[in-house]
Amino acid sequence: MIKRILLSAVVATLAWGADISGKWTGQMSDSNRDVVLQLKADGDHIGGSMSGPNGEPRPISKGELKGDDISLTIDSEWEGQPVKLYIKGKVAGDEIKATISSEGGEWSADVVLKKSAS
Repeated sequence: MIKRILLSAVVATLAWGADISGKWTGQMSDSNRDVVLQLKADGDHIGGSMSGPNGEPRPISKGELKGDDISLTIDSEWEGQPVKLYIKGKVAGDEIKATISSEGGEWSADVVLKKSAS
């Protein structure tokens, strides 16, 4: 009986995965430009923001975590025009390997984000 309870607890923990709430930082592969995500998990829903080029927060309008797959939609702008950015990747412990792309697919860059202690 105790073994079943422990096994159930382990399976439940693995199903929920690691808590991704917090600050994540990395650099885009194409430009070495910094990427800063401030994430807040609520079940499989992810909220928060991505810092823009001048440090201003760009909101996450849609975010999901399914297993280790993460997908985020960021409301941003380019030269005064609204644009959506998409982040899709995999979470492994304190690391996210992802691709950031523009709404129309004209641009994309890879990024490895590390969870910040602060």
